[in-house]
Formats: sequence, C-alpha cells, structure tokens
Amino acid sequence: MILALRKMGCRMRRFLGEALVWRSPNRHYGPVAWLLLAGAAWLAAGLAGDPAWPAMVAEGAYLLLLLTAVCAIDARYGIIPNGLVIAMATGGIVPLLARTGDAVFQRLLEAALFLAMACLFRAAYRAIRGHDGLGLGDVKFAAAGVLWVGVEGVPGLLLIAVLSAMVSLLVLRADGHELNGKLAIPFGPHLAVGLWLSWIMGPLIL
Repeated sequence: MILALRKMGCRMRRFLGEALVWRSPNRHYGPVAWLLLAGAAWLAAGLAGDPAWPAMVAEGAYLLLLLTAVCAIDARYGIIPNGLVIAMATGGIVPLLARTGDAVFQRLLEAALFLAMACLFRAAYRAIRGHDGLGLGDVKFAAAGVLWVGVEGVPGLLLIAVLSAMVSLLVLRADGHELNGKLAIPFGPHLAVGLWLSWIMGPLIL
C-alpha cells in the first residue's frame, strides 16, 4: 500500500513538473496543470472569511489529489483505474450525507442517467465511425464527477474539457504531430480540469 502510494506520488510530481514547464512528454498538458493550480488559488481566495472553510479545504484537497492522479496515470498509460473512479464517487457522495437522503438519491440518479446517456453516445459513435471516440474509463470518471457537480454542472465540465483538449491538440500540432482522425489523446486530464473548475466556480450560466 505504501509502495503504491509512493509510486503514485512520483507519477503525480513528474506529470506536474513536466506539464508546468511545458516539457515533453507532457508538454501539451501545460494548460491542464496551470488551470489546476489556478483553480486552487481561486478556491483559496474565495474561502477568506467563510465559516465553512475547513470542510471546503478538505473536500478541495481530496478532489485535487484525485484529479492530479487521474491526469498523471491517463496521460502516461491511457487508462483511468477503477480505484480512482470509486474514490471519486465516494468523495462526491460523502458531503451529501450531511444533507437529506433525497439529496443523495437525486445526485445518484443524475449520475446514473448521465452514465446511461454517455454509454449510448459511445455506442452510437462506434457504430458510425467504427472505433471508440471516448474511452469507457472516461465515461465512468465523468459519471463519478456528476456526483460532485450535479447534472447542472455537466455543460460547463464538458465545455472546459473540450476547449482544453483543443489547446492540447494545437500544442501537439505546433510540435510537429500530424492531426488526423487516427490521433487519439487521453481525455481524462481534460475531464479532470473541467470537473475541477466546474466544482469551484459552479454551473455554467448561459
């Protein structure tokens, strides 16, 4: 257990170290790393004078650590472990337990509906294009994220994730990579930054 945590910590430090200074192989995740830090600074500034700051700091630190771990692992291996998805889901449910049982049930229902819709979209994409456009790990991770931000936070989460992915593709293009339909990039880091900023700033209001 201790060895696994130590390895995880090393991967997280390596990811952040390379991304923050725009160094390969994680150069194209520079925007992700900087937005994670910017969100943490925004959260800290907004908690000044808030009597509920201890709980918010604990929740924010837990979420940020999990999201950084997701970024580090998905960026290197192209997978999001089920253990991190479970930890994400658990962290989203626990704060709701302090409210009413209806709040927990509603958020679980929202996450289940999102998971079902995302799986349908994934299946339809595969049927049309002949390959997966979104990994199953990404779908499960995003569904766990709904437990944190609710269904009203999904539009902002996805918008930020897509914009972040587009910036990463531009960086890859600038580095000489050919952009085509066969180029696949891990989407987990972009979902992570979308979830982080959506949790901090609240739902997107159009």
